[in-house]
Amino acid sequence: MAPHGTSKRYIIDRLKREGETALLAAVEAGEITALTAAVELGWVKRPPVVGRYPHREKQRQHRLRAITGDLSPSEAMELWLGPGHNGSHFDSREALQAAWETNRDELMARWGSHGRRPAAFYEFEFDGVRPPYATERSTLWRIGLLSEAERTEVEAEWEAAFAEARGMDARERREHYAHHDIPDELIERWQGARRRRERQQRAPSGEEAAAPK
Repeated sequence: MAPHGTSKRYIIDRLKREGETALLAAVEAGEITALTAAVELGWVKRPPVVGRYPHREKQRQHRLRAITGDLSPSEAMELWLGPGHNGSHFDSREALQAAWETNRDELMARWGSHGRRPAAFYEFEFDGVRPPYATERSTLWRIGLLSEAERTEVEAEWEAAFAEARGMDARERREHYAHHDIPDELIERWQGARRRRERQQRAPSGEEAAAPK
């Protein structure tokens, strides 16, 4: 059966085709469902909840409001991912900024970790252009905006990914490093450390070097 307009596969493929990288990342991270992304973009309407689960939508809204306080789910999503195709849910930039300042701690606790930041952080607190999702973590790492815990976490992930590339050819390694957004500085450091270890392993011991030929 071909994937249809509300199937997860269809929505993910369409998100990729239309360049909706932020929503795609949220779906792949499990933060939102593919259907939620499609509803936010106006591609589909959420089907009514009937039958055995009449309170499912209310429960979903309650969970979202537990995270976002007085913000609506759409407002919270805009602060997290930026405005959708239908425009902003706030009537002015001042209202958007006030919502961010009021809810900043909760939003940062939810979506400002693991080397990522909400869209509103880049709008109101970041000096420069918001980095692409693919290089967001290395950008924040490089300019020192990660917490110590985040830095430790992402460097451990990068080092594991670096180790996975051993045995790949040069092109595969470059693509692998880029896919995992490993900073060049760390690649050079770990390559240097690996070369030193290999030289030490190849070097004869003092006893062997002194043995008669």
